Order: sequence, then C-alpha cells, then structure tokens
Amino acid sequence: MTRKGRLLAAAVWGFWMCAAAVGAFAAGAQEQAAKDYAEAAKAMSSGDTAGASKALSRIIESGQTPPAILVTAYFSRGAIYHAKGNLDAALSDYDRAIALRPDYGDVYVNRGNARYAKGDKTGAVADFDKAVELAPFSALASNNRGYFYLAEGDPIKATADFDRALNLSPKSPEILCNRGMARLLRDDPQGALLDFQAAIDISPQNAMAYRGRGLAYDALGQKARGAADLAKSKELDPRLADPTPTKK
Repeated sequence: MTRKGRLLAAAVWGFWMCAAAVGAFAAGAQEQAAKDYAEAAKAMSSGDTAGASKALSRIIESGQTPPAILVTAYFSRGAIYHAKGNLDAALSDYDRAIALRPDYGDVYVNRGNARYAKGDKTGAVADFDKAVELAPFSALASNNRGYFYLAEGDPIKATADFDRALNLSPKSPEILCNRGMARLLRDDPQGALLDFQAAIDISPQNAMAYRGRGLAYDALGQKARGAADLAKSKELDPRLADPTPTKK
C-alpha cells in the first residue's frame, strides 16, 4: 500500500453522528429528513455507499435541513466520494462543511488527505495544521499530519506527531506502525522493533506490523527473523507492497 493510500485509508466517516442527528430531526418535526438520515446510516452499515450517498443528497437538497445537521451530511457524503476516489466531489463537500462549521477539526483532516492525494501539499499541511490546532486532543489529527511528514521524508517531524498521537491513543496499532516506520527512517531499528512488536501484541493479524518488524530485524542483522516476518506479512495481505525505508 502506498503512503498516499494509507493517508486516504485514514479518512474519517461522519456517520458516527447519525443517531443524534435523527433525534434532532424528529424533534423538529422533519420526518422525511429523519427517515433519509436513518436510511443513510443503515445503507452505510451494510456497505451500500451508493444508497447512503443518495439519502444524504436528499437531505442536502431538501432546503429544510438545519445547518448543524447539514454539516454532517456534507461531511459524510464527502467521505463516501473520497473513498471512491472522486476527490473533486469530496473536496467540494468538505469545503461546504467547513463553510458551515469552520471549527470542525475532523473535516480538515479529511480535506487534508484529499488535497494531498490531489498533489496539493501546501493545502494539505495547512489543513493538517488546522486540524491539530482545533483538536489538540485528537490522535487522528496528529497521526495524519505525522504521516504527511513521513511521506514527505521528514521522519523527525513525523515522530513528534506520532508521539503526540500515541500519548492520546496508546493502543493504536496503526500509529505504532507509523512511528515504527519513522524510527526506521531515523536509523533506530531497535526503537522501531519495540513499536512493531507492540502493534503485533495488540493486533496479532496486522500485516503492516509484521512487515515493519521484519524490516527492523533485517536492519539489526537478524536476517532469518526478518525474512520470516516479511513472509508472514505477505501471507496476511498479499497486496501489501514491500516498503523499503530510505534515509532522508
């Protein structure tokens, strides 16, 4: 998986707000909007992203949706577009969500991911910075900015962000793997080994953790152990490309 791909995989979904949103709609006697939102949540939970997108579009286009709920609809539909690779549509929805609620940190995270995927590095890091500013206790915001720095070849800044993220979410295998890779790039295979081992302890079927631990063992001269972990990683996820850490 490419670094940009992993940034995209970290995109936030807006449907965690659906239950509260439906309650707000019902209280306002907007039964159709409540029905559409419930339909969107149900469709999303079953993997029917097309159905979810249609329901969200009805909410957006109704002209009766309260701004607080409209933000969530734009965010959620934008995340669906994002996951499908329709970055222009995703960015348009993220822009609208931010216009309605400029302090919504998670939307900046998603927009930063989309901007980076479009090659807009300046816009991406500005959004990640804004997300960290607005949500200093969000592990997601720090992790995504850290991965941006990692992808751009700055493992020192990346490590600082991953440290912050792990202070907030110490049991996250993804963040542990990210910091492990940053440590490999900083010529600290022993530290990397600790991070990848911790990720495996938490998530024993994590292909990226085995891949990273294999690279750490290899860097430490333990070739047989490294080869075994790399083979295990490929067994768990045959699509996973062999990452080759290089010095900055």
